[in-house]
Amino acid sequence: MGNSQMGINPIDGLLNDPEYNQRRKKRSPREVVRDILLMLSYDLVIWFFNMVIHTFFRDIRSRGTFNIPKKGAIIFVIAPHHNQFVDPLVVMSTTRATSGRRISLLTAAKSYRRAFIGSAARLCSAIPVERAQDLVKPASGQIRIENFGPDGDNVEVIGEGTKFTKEAEVKGLLGLPNSLGNAQIEEIISDTRIVLRKPFKVNFEKQSERDEKLIDRLTNGTDYKTAPHVDNNQVFDNVFNHLNRGKVLGIFPEGGSHDRPGLLPLKPGVGIMALGAVSKSEDPDASVNIIPVGLNYFHPHRFRSRVVVEYGKPIRVTKKDAVKYEQNSRDVVNKLIDLITLRLKEVTVTCDDFDTLMVIQAARRLYTSVNREHIPLPLVVEMNRRLMKGYQKYSHRPDVKHLRDNVFQYNKMLMAMSLHDHQVEDLTSSNRWVVFYRFVVRVSTVAFFLLLSLPGVFMFAPVFIVSRRISKTKAKEALAGSVVKIKANDVISTWKILVALGLAPSLYIFWAGIACWLLRSASETVRTQVPLFLLFIAMYLWMVLTTYASLRTGESCVDSYKSLKPLLYSMLSHHSDVVQIEELKKTRRKLAHEVMEFCEKYGPSIFDDYDKFYREYNRIDENTSDLGEVLDEEEETEHGKADHESVHSKSDSYWLDNLSNIPIFSSVDEKDTTTSEEDSVSEVSDASHEKDEDVEEASREVEEEEEEERRENARLRLRKAMKNKANQW
Repeated sequence: MGNSQMGINPIDGLLNDPEYNQRRKKRSPREVVRDILLMLSYDLVIWFFNMVIHTFFRDIRSRGTFNIPKKGAIIFVIAPHHNQFVDPLVVMSTTRATSGRRISLLTAAKSYRRAFIGSAARLCSAIPVERAQDLVKPASGQIRIENFGPDGDNVEVIGEGTKFTKEAEVKGLLGLPNSLGNAQIEEIISDTRIVLRKPFKVNFEKQSERDEKLIDRLTNGTDYKTAPHVDNNQVFDNVFNHLNRGKVLGIFPEGGSHDRPGLLPLKPGVGIMALGAVSKSEDPDASVNIIPVGLNYFHPHRFRSRVVVEYGKPIRVTKKDAVKYEQNSRDVVNKLIDLITLRLKEVTVTCDDFDTLMVIQAARRLYTSVNREHIPLPLVVEMNRRLMKGYQKYSHRPDVKHLRDNVFQYNKMLMAMSLHDHQVEDLTSSNRWVVFYRFVVRVSTVAFFLLLSLPGVFMFAPVFIVSRRISKTKAKEALAGSVVKIKANDVISTWKILVALGLAPSLYIFWAGIACWLLRSASETVRTQVPLFLLFIAMYLWMVLTTYASLRTGESCVDSYKSLKPLLYSMLSHHSDVVQIEELKKTRRKLAHEVMEFCEKYGPSIFDDYDKFYREYNRIDENTSDLGEVLDEEEETEHGKADHESVHSKSDSYWLDNLSNIPIFSSVDEKDTTTSEEDSVSEVSDASHEKDEDVEEASREVEEEEEEERRENARLRLRKAMKNKANQW
């Protein structure tokens, strides 16, 4: 796809738009005119931001766009949310360019109220969602938890100088300072006593710094905040009406952005939106397609980085599913959420911690070192995902642990030498005069491109400097106010773009004014015969073209500059350095061999369906599945169970008359709980593997003999597929 998206025409094909024609037949002339204006405003905004994101990102690729239906209601479930306000722009522009569909995003009301972001959101028909955590405000007095500890229920809050009956609401939030956590209020007993629905999340056994602060505050007393109860009924009604008009909805179910390597757990809201819309529709053939969208960034906070947008297999929700939803709403919604989560994991690369992600990416580079420059971005993402799956499945085995440790140490060696993996093979101990000649040629190339890019660099330098400083400041503020962020890299690119959008026009006006003054001072003809307004417009456009040309030549300069370090290192190295270079190369080759062995040994579960991947990538397979198939399978499995296991009271259901308290976005606190549960499961799993180690060892030889032929075939298919795809690219 690449930069071809920049050719979006805001009004191209409007009268042939299936959404527009479908609604035009059923609506009044006034509503038709309103629809046309909304579509035009949407396309104009996306056209503008499409140019912006293609300037910020060097390469934007999409995969699986054939999964997007050309008409009918769609819910795009998008994750991970790693780039704050940039993520929606990437998905909306990519979807509009590849499928013609227009996405209305569920947007936090807090963002909707911002001047610039809110205006763009309204022009793009976004649907605001109020979040209780955005409405917290300081309250009177201090609170503590009675008998707070591992043996208590930790839900009874004692206040001193508090006014709970006036400042708090049942089903509202009670929040701690410094983003230590929020808890929902179950009951207000008096001005000084509250009962929480669930306790604040804290790990008493393995206490982190956050846990220590939280325990200290809740034991000795702390300031607090409260937020009112937010009724989501109106939001769901707006969503149901939106989908039943055949429109497209987009949602980031994780809520706020973050830079964690894993996904936050999904809330039931997204499932209810699909099932509720179909249930409320009067059309007997009504359906909603849920499409998972994975955002896979390569250094998302860096200017001129890359991104792959992957559209997964649609999940089709039909009237048959709506009938089952009416009978047993909670079970059907939970099964749909599980299916959505599974499909999201198929289009994203997630892991438990950042170090593991770095190791997996290094392993992929080692595995693909031969033809790395020919590997397309979608394949890079797919290989990262497969390696991650393989590692997570076999991480308990000694050989996999050993490989992980070795790759981690190799990464540390590269960092100590200020090198990147792709530079290792360029290190050489050959004749220094040959190396010197190559170095001079590269330096000349860098100098040539640098001279070409200097005008634009000089003109645009204030934007680079100011945006860098402001984005770092905003990242520090975001990190201080969040318990989910690691480095707060998710806000950096947003602020770089916002600062550039605000400062760049002023700079262009300044430079265009200087150019006009110089030209009119130097030439009588220009001063007397060229209108000042036209001259200013021409100079303004010239400044824009100059900076863009400098950007393109600057990229070539940077690419050449990156190759100087290994040449300089080789040219200036002493005997000991030469030995170190050779040792580093040997280490890399050894690790590459070990990674290859890992893929060959565990290949059937990691790479065996690469041919399927290529069929999907080239639009050969049918990728749609129905929720009904999953529900039917589970019904067969659960047939014969007692009736009380499948019947829930209305007060405990996800039915349409009980949507006031249904959460739409994920919660940080639940992520912490999920993580701790996964850790516990991991510990039990490790113990189980150790216990069964003798049994595995006894059967391993038999298993390896039975699978040897299948592994060899998988390896040959993979290499053949990679070779064919590399030749195509």
